[in-house]
Amino acid sequence: MQEVHNPSKAADQDDSIMWYYAIRNKSFGSDMKIGVIGARVAGSYAGLLLSRLGHEVVLFDDSVEKEKPCGGGVTFKALRKMKWLSDHPLPHTRVGSIRLITREGYASNLPLPHPIHIFPRLSLESSLRQWAISAGAHFRPERVLGFFRDNGGWSIRTAGGETGVDYLIGADGTKSLVRTSLVGNYASGDLSLALGYTIPRSPDERTVLISFQESGFQGYIWSFPQVGQASVGILQSLPQANAADLRKRVEEFIKIHHPEADAGKRFYAATIPSLSRKSLVGQRVCGKNWALLGDAAGFTDAITAEGIYYALRSAELLAQAFDRGDPTSYESAWRSDFRYYLESAAAWKDRFYGGTVFFASFVRRALQSLRYSGTVQMLLDNLISGHITYKSLFVNLVLRSPWILLQVFRNRSLVRR
Repeated sequence: MQEVHNPSKAADQDDSIMWYYAIRNKSFGSDMKIGVIGARVAGSYAGLLLSRLGHEVVLFDDSVEKEKPCGGGVTFKALRKMKWLSDHPLPHTRVGSIRLITREGYASNLPLPHPIHIFPRLSLESSLRQWAISAGAHFRPERVLGFFRDNGGWSIRTAGGETGVDYLIGADGTKSLVRTSLVGNYASGDLSLALGYTIPRSPDERTVLISFQESGFQGYIWSFPQVGQASVGILQSLPQANAADLRKRVEEFIKIHHPEADAGKRFYAATIPSLSRKSLVGQRVCGKNWALLGDAAGFTDAITAEGIYYALRSAELLAQAFDRGDPTSYESAWRSDFRYYLESAAAWKDRFYGGTVFFASFVRRALQSLRYSGTVQMLLDNLISGHITYKSLFVNLVLRSPWILLQVFRNRSLVRR
């Protein structure tokens, strides 16, 4: 049976790689002055690319040393599309499997033929920021207090004074000052609460651990092995999420799975966008002389909360729009490139976390099938690596269900012998 693939073409990936390397050595005169609020992943990468295109870029951020509630996972679709992630010797952990468990303790392992690379978040951000500076961007470690329109451009105000720019980019996260001012705050139902700890870890760990909670709980606990530490956290959709309950759950998880790390853990918390399909379809992320990137644009997978890929890709698409001489084409570019993935995740979120199959939760049945079916393992790896969408996953599971059931019954019988 033919597999349902990613609607984007492989040629688009090749074009993206060729474009990135083509601008590495371009030498232009200064064109526009661009202010980027936020110098983490999306903002720093945008600063790097736009500087290489000859623009004068000023990066503003006073919180670059603050730890983020992020596992740091970069999936194969990012490694495939952005080869510089592999070409540059950034420290990372190469993960070849995911262990998935339910709250009751039922567990299955998912091998990853397309491995995940886990980067220390601060290290990745610092490297991108330094590359941007080397390309000509100016970094100002200052908090932006406000901005206003000025002579067709913008004036950005910090404690150090005002800076005039022609174009404004908001890469300042979920609580984006740019988004709040130009688009409006997120609705509470379009956010998830994430909290957890960074803890010491064994250097030989190479497996991500995902713990699903009870049926209907829209979120999960994760343990991501990073270089020298692990990120252990939990997220749940708002407004259902309760910080005290989430903290209790993740601390119980650490006592079970990382009992030796209790004394050395460091706490973090933040909100993460998890937009509904309606919000994704209806939102606007750029205008005549402004744009939003990454979390500020709501570009996060509503089921897995994957955000690094979309932060990087949105910066790349905006830079390509500048390269075409039409920054406003960024709006249609992101919708053409990855809107289908995000909308698919948003549309299937409720069924994924709260649906039932044969009188048990969808997650429980999925893990049972995963344990005994190579087809399910292949489909989930293809989902994570970006080869298929959530809709394609569910369609394939239905179409291939007779073969999957045969694999499950056959392999369960072999295990019991």
